[in-house]
Amino acid sequence: MEPSNDHSSDPKKDSSQNTAPAAPSRARSVNRLAIGFNVLTQIVLFTAIIMMVNYVNFRHFKRWDFSRNQKYALAPLTKNLLSGLKKPVKAVVFFPSFQAIAQDVSALLREYEYASDKMLTVELVDPYRNLLRAKELSEKYKFGSSDNIVILDYEGKSKFVNAADMAEMDNSGAMFGQSPSVRAFKGEEALTSALLEITEEKQSKVYFLGGHGEPAPNSEELSALKGFIDRQNIKLDSLNLNNVDSVPEDASAVALIGPKGDLSERELKLLADYWTERNGRLFLALPGSSKTPKIAAWLASLGVSLHQDVVVKTGTMLVLQGGQPTIRNGIVSTAVGFTPPAAKNVLKDAAGFDMQLAGLTQSLAVDSAKAAGEKIRQEPLITTTPDYWGETEYSLTAQPQAVKDPEKDHAGPLTLALALERGGIQDPRVKVETGRMVLVGNSAFLSNEGLRVSETGLDFVINSINWLINREQLAGIPPKAKQAVSLSLNEDQMGRIALSVMGIIPCIAALIGALVWWRRRN
Repeated sequence: MEPSNDHSSDPKKDSSQNTAPAAPSRARSVNRLAIGFNVLTQIVLFTAIIMMVNYVNFRHFKRWDFSRNQKYALAPLTKNLLSGLKKPVKAVVFFPSFQAIAQDVSALLREYEYASDKMLTVELVDPYRNLLRAKELSEKYKFGSSDNIVILDYEGKSKFVNAADMAEMDNSGAMFGQSPSVRAFKGEEALTSALLEITEEKQSKVYFLGGHGEPAPNSEELSALKGFIDRQNIKLDSLNLNNVDSVPEDASAVALIGPKGDLSERELKLLADYWTERNGRLFLALPGSSKTPKIAAWLASLGVSLHQDVVVKTGTMLVLQGGQPTIRNGIVSTAVGFTPPAAKNVLKDAAGFDMQLAGLTQSLAVDSAKAAGEKIRQEPLITTTPDYWGETEYSLTAQPQAVKDPEKDHAGPLTLALALERGGIQDPRVKVETGRMVLVGNSAFLSNEGLRVSETGLDFVINSINWLINREQLAGIPPKAKQAVSLSLNEDQMGRIALSVMGIIPCIAALIGALVWWRRRN
C-alpha cells in the first residue's frame, strides 16, 4: 500500500500564520492628534517669540556708528538737546540744486529723528517730483524755488538753515576748471544751533566789558570766537560800567577779556554786587604779567590769588634763524597745561586733554580756608606739570637769562584756570541759584591766532560759557572733515586678490557642491 499524499495541517499553526496583528485605529488617531497639537504649539511659540523680539526692538532701539571717522555720531550737545525736547519739531529738507551735501544732511537728520525718539520728524521734499508740495511750502514759509535750505518748525516758529552754512567749500581747483568740493561738513553745528534758537524760551546774552583796552566782541581779533558763540544761540554785546548804574537785568553773564588797564573802584563795586547779590556769572580772562592790583585785591577777598607772573619753563623751541626754522634750547613762555578729568562738570568732553595757551599766562592760587569762609567752591580747570614755574621778574630782554628763583618765583605744578561757585549745596538733586565764575590767567588764547594754535581753547571757552549760563548739558560741536578714502595695492597684492576671486573661492564652492552631491547619492 502506497502512503497517502494527503498532508494534515495543524490548526494552531495555521491560525498563527494567517492571523496578522491589527493596529488599533484609536491609537493611530491619538498619534495624529498629538502631532498636530505639537506643530500648532510650535507655531504659536515661534510667533510669540518673533512678536516679543519685535516689541523689544521697537521699544529699545540702539544704533552704533562704526564708520572710519564717526561720520554719523552725534555730539553730546545734540543728543542732550534732542532728548530734552518737550514738543514736536518738524524738519523740512529742500535741496533743489546743492547736492554736494544733500545726502549727508538727510543722513544726519535721520540720526536726529532717532535720538529725539520721534519728537523731531523729517520730511524730504523733491521739487521736481512733488511740485505741489514744494509750492505749498514756499507759500507757507516764504522762500524761493532755488533756495537750498532746511526748515525747522517748532510751535509755529520757523528757522532756515542754508546749505552754505552747513559746509566749508574748497575752491582751490577753480583756476583749473574744477568744481568746488566740500572740505568739511558743519551740518550738525548749524542745525543744532538753529534748534537751540527756536526751542529756547529766552536767548542768552553775554556782555563784554570795555573801557580798559579790551577787544570788542565784534572786533576782528575775536571774530572766530564770536562766530562760534553766535552758533550757540548766545547774543554778545558791549558794556561800559562807567555809563550804567548796574549790570543790565538781561545779562546772562559778563565777560572781561584781556584788559590792558585796571578797573575803577566803582566798576568793581558794580561787578561784585552783580556776582554776590544777584548770583551773577563772570568769565575773566586776565593776561600774564598784567598789572591789575584792584582786580587782584577783589579776587583775594574771595580767596583767589592772581600771581601776576608769567608761566615759563626751560626746553626746546622752534625759532627762525636766517629765515630757516631751527630748534634751540631756551625759556618757553607758551604754557601747555592739561584739563583734569575732574573738571568734566564744567568742561564736559573737553576735560582730560592737553591745551596750549598762546601768549603769556599767569598762574592762580586758592586760599581754601578763605574760600570756604565765603562759601565758595573751586575746581581747577587747567594745570601744568611740575617743570613749569611762575616767573615774577619776566621781561623780553631778560628772557634768555631767566632762571627759577625759589625765593621769588612760584613753583609748579601751577593752576592756570579755575571755576568758582558761590552758594548752593553739593547735592545735585537740589537746584539752588548760585554765583559762578571762570577765571583764566590768559586772554591771547581767545584771539583768532590763539584758536588756530589750539582748537582745544575753543572747546574750553564754549563749555565754560555754557556752564556759566546753566547749560551744563551742552558741549561744542566741531566740524567733520571730509576724508577721501583711497585703496592702494601693489602687483603682489593684486595677484593674491585675483587668485582668491578666480581660483580659491570657486574651488571652495565646487567642493561644497561635490560633498552635497555625494551625500545625496549615498
